[in-house]
Parts: sequence; structure tokens; C-alpha cells
Amino acid sequence: MSALYQQVAEGIMARIAQGELQVGDRLPPEQYYAASLGISRSTLRLAFAELEAAGVLRRKKRAGTEIISATPVKRFNMATTGIAELLSLGRDTQFEIFGTRSVQTEDIAPLHGLKSETGYWLEVHGARTMAGEARPFSVNRVYVPARFAGIEPVLKARGTSVFRAIEDRFDVAVGRVSQVMRAIACPAAEAQLMGLAEGAPALQITAQLFVQDGQLMEVSVAIFDPERFEVRTDVQIV
Repeated sequence: MSALYQQVAEGIMARIAQGELQVGDRLPPEQYYAASLGISRSTLRLAFAELEAAGVLRRKKRAGTEIISATPVKRFNMATTGIAELLSLGRDTQFEIFGTRSVQTEDIAPLHGLKSETGYWLEVHGARTMAGEARPFSVNRVYVPARFAGIEPVLKARGTSVFRAIEDRFDVAVGRVSQVMRAIACPAAEAQLMGLAEGAPALQITAQLFVQDGQLMEVSVAIFDPERFEVRTDVQIV
């Protein structure tokens, strides 16, 4: 059985679905609403917090709690307890390729200090969507060193994740992932694709994937809609 606060959240969602509550409505003050439901204010706050995280409610001091959406925001949750989970993004979402081109190391900031055998890299430009959605939640540029650039025809034919195409074509496997996350103002082109305002807050993840013998497989620069993507870390010291 669901926890009580989850049942309360589900009840509010049911009332929205039935039309009893509408987008734009403000819910009663916490003390009165909790009393009317026969629950504690702490339980109600947990329910509100869950619905706020889902993009259904917005709470502001002195302004109350407002319904801002009739449906929860769909998010992709990427756990980071191991390589398999880190790579779930490539396994569990659809990658649409917009185009490819050849670029030089010195022209791309994330490649500075890295080496490709010829000095050129295959750049793959694309976007990721979740099942059942048309609007991307991330826009990606992936850079492949010359040793693996032969995947280009396979990518265009399959529309697969870059690292998976490399694994299949060259019989290698990802052995290490190193990534850096930072908040940025979303550039205009990426914002338009994801349905955001230019300059809106976005999450950028720059990742380096290595094969098991230590060779660099790819460098990925991905910009995410923070409302539809989250990273969860759970680390235990033993």
C-alpha cells in the first residue's frame, strides 16, 4: 500500500483529472486543507512536495499553493551507482541523429587537450526523447576519435546511440565513464528544440567514455531540460 502522503497526492491528481480542480486554482491554506482531509499538516506538505516535484503544484510564501499543470512532468531518472546505470540514458531513450560532420580538435573546446589519430573527429549532432514523447529532453553533440569514426554509415542507418554503435562495430565495451555537470543558460538552438526559452536554466553534462583498455571512445556534450531530467547518486561507505 502507498504511504499516506502518496495517497493524498493521488487523491489530488484524481480530483484534477475529474475536473473538480482546475489549472490555475489555488488550494486552501495548509491548516484548513489538512483538517478537511483528516491528516496532519506534515503529511499534506509531503504530498504537496511530491506534486511540486512532478510539476503539478507551485508553492509560494504568502501566495499559497497553485495548480499549474494537470499532468505530471515526465522525467528521465539516471542513477549513478555504476556504469550500467550511467549508460541507461543511451539504452532507455531514443536518439535521433540530425547530422554528422568532421571537426578539428582545436575548433571544439571540450576536445582541447585530447587526441585523435588524425587531429579530426566525427561530430554527431542529435537529440534524445523519451518513449511516447515528440519533444526532446536533451540535445547532444558527440565527438568520436578517428579510430572509431567508421561508425558513421551505421549511425545513419540505425539511429542508435553512438557508444552502442562503436561497441557493436569494433567489438569493444565501455569500461569507464568520466563526466562533469554544470548549470548553464540554454543556447537558442537547443532551447527551441526542447521548448524552452532562450537563456533558461539548463543542465550540461560533458562525458568521456573509454573502452576497457583505456582508449577514449567518445566525448559527449549534452544539454538537458532540467524539468525532465534528473541525476540521482546513492553512495555507501562500507
